[in-house]
Amino acid sequence: WSEVYLDFSEGLPTITASEPVYDSTGNILGVCATDVVLLEDLRKFLASLAIGKTGHAFIMDRKGSILSSSTNEPLTVGKGENAKLVMAIQSEEPVVRETAQYLQQHFGSFDRIERSQQGDYLLNGKRQFVQVSPLKDGKGIDWLIAVVIPEADFMAQIYENTQNTIVLVLIALLVAIAIGILTARWITHPLLKLAQASQEVARGNLDQKVDAGSIKEIAIVANSFNSMTDKLKESVKALRLANEELENRVEIRTAELRKEKERSEQLLLNILPAKIAERLKRAESPTEHFEEVTILFADIVGFTSLSAQMEPMQLVAGLNQIFSAFDELTEKYGVEKIKTIGDAYMVVGGLPIASEDHARAIADMALEMQAYMKTIPNNLGSSLQIRIGINTGPVIAGVIGIKKFIYDLWGDAVNVASRMESHGKPGYIQVTETTYSHLKDLYVLEPRGTISIKGRGEMITYWLIGPKI
Repeated sequence: WSEVYLDFSEGLPTITASEPVYDSTGNILGVCATDVVLLEDLRKFLASLAIGKTGHAFIMDRKGSILSSSTNEPLTVGKGENAKLVMAIQSEEPVVRETAQYLQQHFGSFDRIERSQQGDYLLNGKRQFVQVSPLKDGKGIDWLIAVVIPEADFMAQIYENTQNTIVLVLIALLVAIAIGILTARWITHPLLKLAQASQEVARGNLDQKVDAGSIKEIAIVANSFNSMTDKLKESVKALRLANEELENRVEIRTAELRKEKERSEQLLLNILPAKIAERLKRAESPTEHFEEVTILFADIVGFTSLSAQMEPMQLVAGLNQIFSAFDELTEKYGVEKIKTIGDAYMVVGGLPIASEDHARAIADMALEMQAYMKTIPNNLGSSLQIRIGINTGPVIAGVIGIKKFIYDLWGDAVNVASRMESHGKPGYIQVTETTYSHLKDLYVLEPRGTISIKGRGEMITYWLIGPKI
């Protein structure tokens, strides 16, 4: 499927489905394609959904453009070549606009909504419940379906039942009082008991019964009163049960929101170091200078040629196996993974929390990475070698920008570490003279000699062989 675009002839939102056609030898013959116009029928379908009493639903793409809506708002603005889809955050419909703005503020970007999420916000002082769910078919469609239901749709029936109960109680009391006034001169004693029982009911004691006696009129009043108290007890009991149910729902919803918050915080910690995440929450600058850290770059040798011979999914599975093992090593040695680019892996020791043994931690991890690559029964179907480069020096580390946060490093020390990897040999770990000075007392290192490094000239480097026995 293509992205949604405006059909040039009709100006309607349209998507294109395409499928390549091959001959018997696997050569491509052409592409079959068909355009699907998102007609008014989709909007009518959304409008026909029973979403509470006044709820709405709309569909938008990951860019925030409205593809369809249960409202009557036009889906496009402008004419001719200037025509474009309406952005949800600029919608004329308050419920669509406010919902889109809430989702963007809550998740930071529509692209970060990877599973069904729930939330709520205030629109004109009234709470709105929101559920947004991704719609993916694995072939190009990647939309978001948002459903908005006002809180009043849930509470209206409870308010109505409470009002009706109060009205019925007032009517019943008025009838009892009127009858008592009209018959007081003839039946004062029985009505005194009835009045006393009414006072008890007014105090909240509903367990009252009035003897009907032998007078027909008194019997009618007494029976009515008794029936009223029974109904009052039933109504109060029903109201109490409704309140308990509502409290339970609130507790459940609060627990769900707490779990969602914990999931969101865990997701943030998977993206950024804990120290940096806490700084961002406090609106503090996440960027700082580190006087000395040790940077490692690793690259899988022959990966480019291997990628041309294998299926993409098999290739990705193999890489995932290798990099997952490397991720476990970062936890083991207390170092920070920075990023992966293709088949390259970058890690640093000594930040975001400074430590004195950063060079040793990186050296131990590099040796274990090297050993792992020699024994791995990987999914790539061939024996692989890894080339590793290490350097020690000052860096700037932090997060820049406002979207898709990533923790990264800057500085000449980073560039030199990258050169150590690219100018190294398969199966070897090349370190700079600075790193050598940190490791020489604890590890076996062999001098490689002087090599020419692009942008740096001649540099003395060493091979890291292993720890001293």
